[in-house]
Amino acid sequence: MNCIIVDDEARSRRILKAFCEEYCPQLNIIDLADSVVAARILIEKHDLDLVFLDIEMPFEDGLSLLKDYPNGMPFEVVFTTAFEQYALQAIQANAIDYLLKPIQIDELVVAVQRVEQRISLLNSETKLTFLQRQIQEKNIHKIALTTIDGFTFVNPVDIIRCESHGNYTYIYFIDGSFLLLTSTLKHYEDILLQEGDFYRIHRSHLINLRYVRQFIKGKQAYVQLTDDTKIEVSERKRKGLVLALKE
Repeated sequence: MNCIIVDDEARSRRILKAFCEEYCPQLNIIDLADSVVAARILIEKHDLDLVFLDIEMPFEDGLSLLKDYPNGMPFEVVFTTAFEQYALQAIQANAIDYLLKPIQIDELVVAVQRVEQRISLLNSETKLTFLQRQIQEKNIHKIALTTIDGFTFVNPVDIIRCESHGNYTYIYFIDGSFLLLTSTLKHYEDILLQEGDFYRIHRSHLINLRYVRQFIKGKQAYVQLTDDTKIEVSERKRKGLVLALKE
């Protein structure tokens, strides 16, 4: 796995590089960067799998780098910092891990293993696309969902709603069952919107419009689905939902 280390402290860069070379042989340290500006140059130049990213740095902090990718980062991020208060922001930025300095070797190894697992799952999407195409060619109206154990094929009409949990998604079905999927809600939104009956009513919720029992307007607007689930509708999604329900 190709990676870079971004840290304004030379000593921290050297220590982490040495740890990676000694205890994480699956990593290929492409280069080291002492600032966000230098990191951008390396990211543009190389095809990276992982970025070790310090947070507090002069001029621009590490979090500002992630703002360059509003639609998702093309690499995994492990934050490395001496400050605990950034943990929540790291989680919100979908970083795969958060290592406190001084970095502990066992924690580093676990973080790299998580990156490996994540990349392996993403590589499975290539197989998923192939299997999905085979199904479509046979005129079987199903979509493929990536679970921890492999692939599950379902008819979109059986999905009542989807709920985001960070880099994972829960999908709930009309029979009361559910699946934990290993991709983001945005990934499944792109797939299900093609089915025509789905609408994202909140950053964490995508619903099947055919199962909306009622839409309650007001300051705390929400929908009630046929399984009696009540879900908040964000303010900026309300007008679009009304139009979608009328179609």
